[in-house]
Amino acid sequence: MDVVFNGHLHIPYQLTESVDEFKHADIGISYAPQPVSVENEVFIWQHAMMVATDIQEQTIDTGMFEDEPVFFQSPYDESLLPFDIFALSFYLLTRYEEYLPHPKDTYGRFPAKVSLACQAGFLQKPLVDILVLKFAQKLQSIYPALKYDAGVGEYIATYDIDNAYAYLHKGLVRTTGGLIKQLFRFDFKEVGNRLAVLFGGRRDPFDTYAFLELMQLQYGLQRYYFILCAEKSGYDRGLNPQNREFQKLVCQLHTQGKIGCHPSFASSSSPAKLSHEINTLSGIIKEKIRFSRTHYLLLDFPVTYQQLIANGITMDFTLGYPELPGFRASTSKVFPFFDLSTNRQTPLQLLPFAYMEETFQNYMRLKPGEALDVIKQLIDAVKSVNGTFVSLWHNENFEKNGEDWKTVYEQSLTYFFS
Repeated sequence: MDVVFNGHLHIPYQLTESVDEFKHADIGISYAPQPVSVENEVFIWQHAMMVATDIQEQTIDTGMFEDEPVFFQSPYDESLLPFDIFALSFYLLTRYEEYLPHPKDTYGRFPAKVSLACQAGFLQKPLVDILVLKFAQKLQSIYPALKYDAGVGEYIATYDIDNAYAYLHKGLVRTTGGLIKQLFRFDFKEVGNRLAVLFGGRRDPFDTYAFLELMQLQYGLQRYYFILCAEKSGYDRGLNPQNREFQKLVCQLHTQGKIGCHPSFASSSSPAKLSHEINTLSGIIKEKIRFSRTHYLLLDFPVTYQQLIANGITMDFTLGYPELPGFRASTSKVFPFFDLSTNRQTPLQLLPFAYMEETFQNYMRLKPGEALDVIKQLIDAVKSVNGTFVSLWHNENFEKNGEDWKTVYEQSLTYFFS
């Protein structure tokens, strides 16, 4: 109810179990397993999950309400809505299904294809946001004096810096090893590119920071940079955090946007590594690290978030799928993480992203124009609910797969701000 009334609609509310107090309310909503039969009552049927204290497999039968998919449908015709809006929102926002037994992908992640949103066909919709607005409209039809504020839509640009540079500042051993590998593959074009960068004849292809600054000047973007600040490992290939040029770049980016940690793949199984990486990044920018998004979008409910909270993280941006665009928690708005394992709301705020460019490039294998069409549809969906549109790009991918992807990004910004 905090999310629905305070977070989405900005309507103050009060909970009561007193029928007498309820009778004197200007607007009274009874939320119960059956009608309370109080004068002027607006009844919303309550699903049993909402009073349970443990995590159980739920029966999900989807239906339709005003052209939108819904579940936890009410057995009572008297219910204001033919489904439990609070239980539906709670199930999706808490990622209830990710606490239940489920298959995992190669990296141990929850696959998009097994999610309810994907299987029921609403992954590309911020369904919670849509249904909460419909709920508000229903209430207002009964109480015309009711005022609600759906908020103001905004765009937040986020960038993951996995590899700050393709060739520069790698050190003698890594640079020599890279050249030898390319020579053995007879990849003479790439050898030429590497040497041209190393000897100052060409800009490093991952150095797209001037382009990002140009986008900021043109569109006035809110920006977050998530920095991989970890020792080299099998899945973590960034620069050494002690490298002076790396530190200089991080400090430069800190003047342009907010800095968040990008916890490494290795840190997902090592709380000590996670703390070390966050503290190292904090030492570079001389500021407490409050924001995060995990490398490879590794997310294990509730352990990942519990560890981030223990390290002082107050907002996380990991909530999205690598293989498909859309809304993992069926919302485009920030909301608090509710830990089902402890039945408690936490201070950690979650802000989902709508798409990642690598999803289009490496998973879906879309052409730039096809990707832009999907992004526009997602933008339309978020704008329709006054949500927050969060995009995820990697500095290396604006040029890695061709200049056309720069155009996709710029055109998507133009489309949002037009």
